[in-house]
Amino acid sequence: MTPLLTAPTPTASTADPGRPRRPLALSAAVAGAGAAGSVLMICFALALAGWFAADGGAHGDTRDALRVGADAWLLAHGTALSLDTVTVGVLPLGLTLVCSWVAFRYGRWAGATSAVPDLRTLGLGVVVLAGCYAVVATTTAVLASVEAAEPHLGEAFLGGLVLSAVAGGAGALVGSGQSAALARSIPEWARCVLTGAASVVLLVLAAAAALVAGALAADLGTAATVLTRVAPDTSSALLLSVVVCGFVPNAVLLAVAYLLGPGFAVGSGTLVSPAVVSVGPVPAFPLLAALPSEGATPWWTTWLVAGPVLLAAVGAGLAGRRFRVLRFEVGAVRGLGAGLVAGPALTALVSLAGGPAGPGRMAVVGASALEVLPAATVATAVGGLIGGTATVWFSRRAARRAERLSTTEGARG
Repeated sequence: MTPLLTAPTPTASTADPGRPRRPLALSAAVAGAGAAGSVLMICFALALAGWFAADGGAHGDTRDALRVGADAWLLAHGTALSLDTVTVGVLPLGLTLVCSWVAFRYGRWAGATSAVPDLRTLGLGVVVLAGCYAVVATTTAVLASVEAAEPHLGEAFLGGLVLSAVAGGAGALVGSGQSAALARSIPEWARCVLTGAASVVLLVLAAAAALVAGALAADLGTAATVLTRVAPDTSSALLLSVVVCGFVPNAVLLAVAYLLGPGFAVGSGTLVSPAVVSVGPVPAFPLLAALPSEGATPWWTTWLVAGPVLLAAVGAGLAGRRFRVLRFEVGAVRGLGAGLVAGPALTALVSLAGGPAGPGRMAVVGASALEVLPAATVATAVGGLIGGTATVWFSRRAARRAERLSTTEGARG
């Protein structure tokens, strides 16, 4: 049993080179259908468990529970759900990440076990994988559609296509070994900029996650009280906890908008930002206990907007240390470029966290991309410029020190 559990996933480097490989199109088709169907089955199982935990199956039938699971899976792909009088469109990004991870693993398997001689063949395989995934998503939307809850078919197809193409394509690229060839084709300056931008995005996300964790820890009693009132028994509490985990990434991305300054809304006419907090009554959802108190904010919260600038400087500096240059103008341009890429990337991520979440004022939840974009771009660009320039200064200083030591040792010799 142990060898089965510890067996490594086959990759292009570990697969038997003498073993004949299947066509990538066939593996990609299996990967696309398998990636979509496996997570969909898990959603079905959780929905059935919740149905029985709620009332022992006394109300509704199995098909109703399966539709709930299908709707949750479709929401994770950006498919808005039209109910009787309201549209729900907030992505449970935790489930979206699970779908992306599974698609990546299936794509990596397809790339590692198939013949992939070049990037063109890889691209055709990704098209097949994404097409099969999108067909499953569209079929699910058709079968789950009823008059009381109707998923948008076009969004189901597009959401499944984009998610599987990005995540599954990345997996196929890694599994096939073509990632090295692609990396070699990218100029060094572009790799430095992309590395710096990725570092900045990850650092800001880490800071936002720490902010959410700290806010929840500070008001953990409120979150526990809400959880026990909404889900009084153990099985209901466990299922609600799973739902809460599905929206934790949404909270992290909204915290990014908070750190950048513009803040976010939890209902129409509300605002949560470092300068002002105006929320009013909110739904009984444990994760909302992390929201700050209503009214004037402490003086120190306004200084949080300096955090993204400092983190951008650190991210650009890390990339500068990996791709060393000794000219200030080159380092400054690369750091600035990293910031200019990171700002829109953060804005795109933040825009995924919101959407209509219910009737009335809850139809407006999230951050305004038009407000986040300039704030994010300015903060990361300034920080990237500082980090890129500072890294060159440290590199030149280290080079001079090394030169002096070399000269001293030569004179002694």
